[in-house]
Amino acid sequence: MQFIRTHLATIIAGIAIVAILAGSFLAVGYLDTQGAPRGGLVVIVHDGEGGKRTASLDTDNTLEFQTSLGRNVVTIANGTVRMTEADCPHGNCTQQQPISQPGQQIICLPHKLWVEIVAQGSSSGELDTTAVSYGDNGSAASTDNVDLVAR
Repeated sequence: MQFIRTHLATIIAGIAIVAILAGSFLAVGYLDTQGAPRGGLVVIVHDGEGGKRTASLDTDNTLEFQTSLGRNVVTIANGTVRMTEADCPHGNCTQQQPISQPGQQIICLPHKLWVEIVAQGSSSGELDTTAVSYGDNGSAASTDNVDLVAR
């Protein structure tokens, strides 16, 4: 009992610090689960023929792309983006998970089409096609043949 009386101020200060830290972690965890504000995020879709379209992540929308390489449909719904249709041989792009955060991408290599999310006002990146395509001999393929060599 004597110990508690002599160190009461220290014990109370320690409990207060622990409570403040616990509250901070809970607040940060709660805010993190609320997600990033969608108002500043845009979807940019680049096609293999040099076209680029932009749409807000806030508004549900369906974007259809028909190029000489094929057809893709990109769907924006509930703050996420996914490739819902593609007439490429394997349809791998339609099997990718929906994206919703800046920096995430969905790529359809046969159609040279990619979707990316960026913060509004930032410039979109350019896909480095030599980084994702290699010829049969292991050397970097020309960007003209991405749809043929990226398997």
